[in-house]
Amino acid sequence: MQATNRVRIAVTITSLVIAALLIGLVDRSPAIPATLTIPTVKTQSFAPMVGVATGELHNGLAVYRLPAVEVTETRSQALARIAQEEVLAMK
Repeated sequence: MQATNRVRIAVTITSLVIAALLIGLVDRSPAIPATLTIPTVKTQSFAPMVGVATGELHNGLAVYRLPAVEVTETRSQALARIAQEEVLAMK
């Protein structure tokens, strides 16, 4: 019985020490900058991407009509580009 209690105490103390060390390491790591910039492709957009309420409800939520989106790449072109990107990523 005493051996079981000693093991429990040792495991508990070890867990607490490991947790304290991990918390200490996290505090010393450099913070992630608040503003992250994501590279985007500039495209011409003549219509703003703002939805216009239709006045209808679907499943209790308002339905909005969005402006048309112009597709500039065919499916086969997109699949070929994706395959090429995957090959380059593997190198």
